[in-house]
Parts: sequence; C-alpha cells; structure tokens
Amino acid sequence: MTAPQPELLKFAVVDVETTGGAGDANRITEIGIALLDGDEQVGEFHSLVDPGVPITPFVKNLTGITDEMVSGQPQFQALAEKIAELLDGRIFVAHNVQFDCRMVRTELKRCCVKFDPPRLCTVKTSRKFFPGLPSYSLHNLTESLGLSDFRHHRAMDDTLACAEILKLAYRKVGPERILKEVKNLSTPKKARVLNPKAQ
Repeated sequence: MTAPQPELLKFAVVDVETTGGAGDANRITEIGIALLDGDEQVGEFHSLVDPGVPITPFVKNLTGITDEMVSGQPQFQALAEKIAELLDGRIFVAHNVQFDCRMVRTELKRCCVKFDPPRLCTVKTSRKFFPGLPSYSLHNLTESLGLSDFRHHRAMDDTLACAEILKLAYRKVGPERILKEVKNLSTPKKARVLNPKAQ
C-alpha cells in the first residue's frame, strides 16, 4: 500500500512596486501575482495602480514607473475584491515577503478587507535550500540558479522570477519541507470583509 501523498500546496507569488514614501504615505503603484498549485503555474494577474500620491524620484529612476504612467489607472480600491479573491486560501510568497505582504495588507485594510495569510519568503527559503551562493538578491539569485534574465523592479517580471525560484525549491525538497518554512499557518487563510463603514 502506497503512502498518502501530501496535500498540494497552493501559492500566490506576489510582487509590488510602490511610491517609496515613508510610512502610510507609501502606496502601491504596480502589482503582479502568479498562482501556483504545487510547482505548476495556473494563473496570473498584473496591473498598474494609481496611488493617488506622487512617486518619489528615487523610485521613478529605479522602476521606470512615472506619475504619468499610473495616472488614469485603476486605484487599489477598484482592484481590491479581485486581488483578495486571487490570494484567498493560498500561501503568500514574495522575495522579502514582509514588505510585500505588509503593503498588500495595508491597502486591503483601507478597503475594509482583513488579510493575514500564511507567508513564505523566497530569500529565507533560498538561503536554506540553495546554500553558499554569493548573493540572494532576486537578480543575483536567478543568475546563480541559471534562470532567465528579466526586467528588474517591475512587478510582474519580479513575480515570475520569484515563482521560478519557488518551483526549483519545491522540486528539490518537496512540499513537506517547503511547508515547514511557511509562517503564520495557524491564522485563518480566508480574507474577511470588515465593517464597510470603518474607513
């Protein structure tokens, strides 16, 4: 009799670009999401976002995203329901996950959606499962692992690069070991709508 197979892990790999402001002034300007069931990509989502505040000169230079590019794009509130639906029930994955998750959680909170998902950081995961590399920045890591080059500091490109790293780790060590690296697993995964009057 064969042993039962571990449950297929479902991931939402996310990257956001932001205005670069301090504290609550920092808003999302672009979001990319890749949905993975195990190591198979099953969907993706990308959008520029009108942040309603200026993008700092440093970030404009870093990302190439300008105020003119985001002007007239949907504001996060218009995308919140779709984004929450895509992320629902999935492990939130990002390169430096604390930053991206905090930004998405803060934007969803402004839209009255509570969001506190299980999280997986590909920086920490890569250090553990691909030890001894010279750098674990997204660009250098993809080079070291022999992955394709990509357009750096743009949300969908960074998302897909991060997804490829996750796939490699998943194939190398399997779902059970990946699951041990996931934080916040005890928290209910489903996004919950808060009091709509609590703006």
